[in-house]
Amino acid sequence: MRVLFLIAGMLILSGCATIQMESTWDTARKYYIQGLLYETTGDFENALAQYKKSVETSPDNSFIYGKIARTLLKQKRYSEAEKMFLNAIKLDEKDAENYLNLGLTYYYMKYYEKAITSMEKGLRIKEYPSYRMHLCDLYTLTGNYEKAFDSYKILIDSFPSNFLLYYNSGLILEKQDKNKEAEEYFKKAIKLQPNFAKSYIALANIYEKQNNLAEAITNYNKAIEISQEDPLPYEKLVEIYLKQNNFKEAENVLTKVVKKNIQSSKLNQILGFISFQNKKYSDAEIFYKRALMIKEDSETWFNLGVVYDKMENKKEMEKCMRRAIEIDPNYHLALNYLGYSLLLQDKNIDEAFKMIKKAVEIEPENGAYLDSLGWAYFKKGNYKTAEKFLLKAQQKEKDPEIYEHLGYLYYRMNNHIKAIYWWARSQEISPKQEISQMIEKSKQELSIRKK
Repeated sequence: MRVLFLIAGMLILSGCATIQMESTWDTARKYYIQGLLYETTGDFENALAQYKKSVETSPDNSFIYGKIARTLLKQKRYSEAEKMFLNAIKLDEKDAENYLNLGLTYYYMKYYEKAITSMEKGLRIKEYPSYRMHLCDLYTLTGNYEKAFDSYKILIDSFPSNFLLYYNSGLILEKQDKNKEAEEYFKKAIKLQPNFAKSYIALANIYEKQNNLAEAITNYNKAIEISQEDPLPYEKLVEIYLKQNNFKEAENVLTKVVKKNIQSSKLNQILGFISFQNKKYSDAEIFYKRALMIKEDSETWFNLGVVYDKMENKKEMEKCMRRAIEIDPNYHLALNYLGYSLLLQDKNIDEAFKMIKKAVEIEPENGAYLDSLGWAYFKKGNYKTAEKFLLKAQQKEKDPEIYEHLGYLYYRMNNHIKAIYWWARSQEISPKQEISQMIEKSKQELSIRKK
């Protein structure tokens, strides 16, 4: 009887354990389903609360940890997501998706090497093409082009008719300077999809590197036929024609750009430059303004400022130069240009001095900047230092303006012989009535002194 009692007792306990396990999982599943319902309505906080209750009820369930991690990843809560993915992996080391999503988490955290390691582990367990693409991007981002290319080959084996895989492989080969191989991959991409303009642009770029400009031009034109609004092939064609001094063809391309109203900062800058060279300052103003509407940068603001200076609009010139400096405080062209302009206007001399001094610190061997700094010291009455910089400037450049400045400096220092010498050198290059008068004046003062 005693033995039977023990067996019966064991059966009762076993039954209770089974009931308890079923009850625990039912509860965990209930919380999980409730979390899913919240998540579908975008209520992530309540969804997470339910998922956490589910994992507390069933702490050995790797799937729920993974679900919490994916939800946190959606909310860009990367550090929390990382911890949950690691918990899921501890519970189940054979679940590829947790490694792969942990890799994505590290990617967003910019921990690229960790991202690569996690994705490689996940893909060794199970191949997922979408994650393989992410891994290709990571290899490329970190400069591991050989592994990137190998991964693309894996994808090509699975999807041999996907033209983008050939195109991307070509780009990777180009980064490795394997231009002949890259050329073949771009051609394969074109064969599979003849209406993808970027393949023609990439192929044209390869031909440019090989100095096969005729083929480059052909392919850039093909890209324009397919994608008429893309500015890049127009830009590249203009660059080629300008290098060849083929101004007529460059003008033809630019005429198309204007007619089609192609939105390209670079092309508008080129149009602005050509208009400026032809002294069509109003046209140059329009093109530079268009360029700035597309992309704002210091160089374009500077060029627009120079246009306004030619138009004798000092107020707008100053605004443009200040904006160029605001964008890039080390943009030395604008620092020197505005500083020197202020000196010529006898305006804000101390501010002008600081600007020019900074330009010289950036480019200490620039003759024009040394001249400006010498003239700034002259304006401040520091003639000895002015002499030092102006003499150094004239060693760097043969510029009549530098010689003029030396003439005025020595005149102010009552050294009329040197003043006349430097003014005479200036007149040899660029004669001016004002300087002729100063030479005569200096001669008279020298003559009076001798008497």
